[in-house]
Amino acid sequence: MKTSHLLATLIACSLCAGSAMGKTTAQKTTKPPPVDEFKKLDTNHDGKISKEEFLAGKGSAEEFSKLDKNSDGFLDRYEYSLLHKKH
Repeated sequence: MKTSHLLATLIACSLCAGSAMGKTTAQKTTKPPPVDEFKKLDTNHDGKISKEEFLAGKGSAEEFSKLDKNSDGFLDRYEYSLLHKKH
């Protein structure tokens, strides 16, 4: 009985260790966060993306209009983050 209990404990520990190792591997292969992309598109570094900056680096005028929720002609970090949300 002690042997089967020890074996079950060893199996449980190895499963936990494998799960933790999988998380580190997955973290290394993820895309850069949207903030990094935001900084790349914000070429004049004013903290917002103009329509011209967006068109030059990322997408279409139609897409820009959909993201510009307050219609001010710029994308702030929140509006740009909507591009990365899954629908």
